Amino acid sequence: MVKIQFNDTQKAAMVSLLIEMINADNVVDPSECDVFDTICAEYGIDDDTFNLGRSLNCMVALDIMKRMSDIQKLATAQLLTRVIDADARDDDKEIKLFNIICNVTGVDVLINAMNISEE
Repeated sequence: MVKIQFNDTQKAAMVSLLIEMINADNVVDPSECDVFDTICAEYGIDDDTFNLGRSLNCMVALDIMKRMSDIQKLATAQLLTRVIDADARDDDKEIKLFNIICNVTGVDVLINAMNISEE
């Protein structure tokens, strides 16, 4: 598996969006926290980057994600789905937030284009 590279600002945006996803259903499940910790370790997110991400407004994080490359956007969306799937519960608030993120950042268009090209 190839790990996509992110700069520190992009990592902070990722942290912000992942935290938003963890909190979307108003239930912080330990399995979601475990996945979040694993993601932070995988991407080398240090304390400074974590703290920056924690302090970022979600709208700023979305703006940063919008300016990521297509592959970075898709990788971030995949990380968000890892958090969604962590607690093995389908929650409408998480799905709604995911759809908003995908719509605002253009990930939905990328996914649709990939699906069309695979047909």
